[in-house]
Amino acid sequence: MDKVHVNRLEKFKDILLVVLVFTTILLLYFLWGSKSLESFIFSDDNEHYTVLSSEQVIFPDQIILGKGNGDYIIVTSEKENLWKGQILENFRNMSQDANILVEEITAEKYKAAMSYPSIIAKFAYNMPFNEFCDKYQIKQQQGYDSINDLTEIGFSKGSKESAFIFDGNKKRYYRLVGNKELNIFDQVESLFTQQNLTTYFPLKTFLGEKSTNDTLVPVENSSAMASLAYQKDSQISQKEITEDTAQDYFGGTFDFVRKIEESNGTIIYMYGYGQKVLIINPNEGSIEYKEEIKINDSEQKNMFECLDTALAFVGAHGDFQTAAGQEIKPYLESASSIDDKKNAYRFVFSFSVGKNKLFYEDKMPIIIEVTGGQVSYFRRELVNFDESQLQKKSGEQGISAINMLAMNYNYILAKTNLLDKLDSQEISFEDTADRIDDLFTGYFRPSVKLSGDENTSGDNQLELIPVWVVEVNGMYLYFDLYDGQPKGYSKAY
Repeated sequence: MDKVHVNRLEKFKDILLVVLVFTTILLLYFLWGSKSLESFIFSDDNEHYTVLSSEQVIFPDQIILGKGNGDYIIVTSEKENLWKGQILENFRNMSQDANILVEEITAEKYKAAMSYPSIIAKFAYNMPFNEFCDKYQIKQQQGYDSINDLTEIGFSKGSKESAFIFDGNKKRYYRLVGNKELNIFDQVESLFTQQNLTTYFPLKTFLGEKSTNDTLVPVENSSAMASLAYQKDSQISQKEITEDTAQDYFGGTFDFVRKIEESNGTIIYMYGYGQKVLIINPNEGSIEYKEEIKINDSEQKNMFECLDTALAFVGAHGDFQTAAGQEIKPYLESASSIDDKKNAYRFVFSFSVGKNKLFYEDKMPIIIEVTGGQVSYFRRELVNFDESQLQKKSGEQGISAINMLAMNYNYILAKTNLLDKLDSQEISFEDTADRIDDLFTGYFRPSVKLSGDENTSGDNQLELIPVWVVEVNGMYLYFDLYDGQPKGYSKAY
């Protein structure tokens, strides 16, 4: 063998040795490191999915128009346009002015301003005010940094040059005074005169002069809501679809992924030593995913950035549609920091049935947690229903909100632990009703435990029930919209 050939052979051996060493290092990194194989799997450029932005899911829980005479209307069909258009645009334009005066006011002054013709956008969660301004391109004026969170934003004809903000976290009210009158009331004047709108009065109107409860209550139950049959998101019980679902979370390969099948039908996939865990429960129609937080890689992210991360994850893992292909229009039910950390948020999504919110007795349709830009927890449990059923109207007369409260106030006391907070054991209906935080109609999905083929028509048919929803002391209580009977309760997110 000549010398040249020997040298080439030795160089080949050296190169092969280097390749083996690096391959060994990569395999050890996969096994013991914090990265998974999916980081190194090339994505399919032809695979497309929809990702909603945070602006597409952030809307006021209610937009309330005050007529100035003690009665109100709650906007439903025009809510999205009203929020994106008149409310945001007027506040954005106002904030362009120089020398905006920001002053903290009392709750009494806030209520006095809103006793004039007014418009209030109320959110079900608190948004950091400076992040809100950045997100919606609102120029931050001197004094804006004194406002921590935005929970409500309102305008009043009694002070046309002002905007009013309520910080629900700190329980503080602010008046922002601009340099010129806003034209928001000229833009929404037609909404005040629309026909066939339900009139609302503050609950204190029904409870007597001692009450201070401003929770809005409809004068009568004019809703004609029918019960709706639904099915669980059952396709994940099929083996081939279960495997495809799991691959969405672990990448195109199941290397280093263990599969555990439990006797009740639940399937558990686990990567490594629990760095990633996926639980598929066909009986519930639910998917639950947990991922170990990479502390060293965490980044400082604000609420809106965390929300965008959550929405991107949802888009990549089924989007807001069921396995059967039924699309839902989500809304953000709750956005809250986890353990008071500014870098970690829990988002809860639900969706509407017609114009009414849907509530679950156990969990909610989608729950997702983001820490430092990383999704650490995700759960989805959607349902399928025929939207054409919404056209069916019940001829039965519904019970009024006040009568429903009167027949159930002892139940409300017992389920919300109000008795533990009040001194007297002889608590009247008025005392109980005065502590109600919110009241509205909605749809309720009772908790069910399914197995086998129980998700069919007949005696075991599953229904979404039209209900009165009463929020008290951090609890939601659900009462049949027609006979007022209790249907269940859940923790308010």
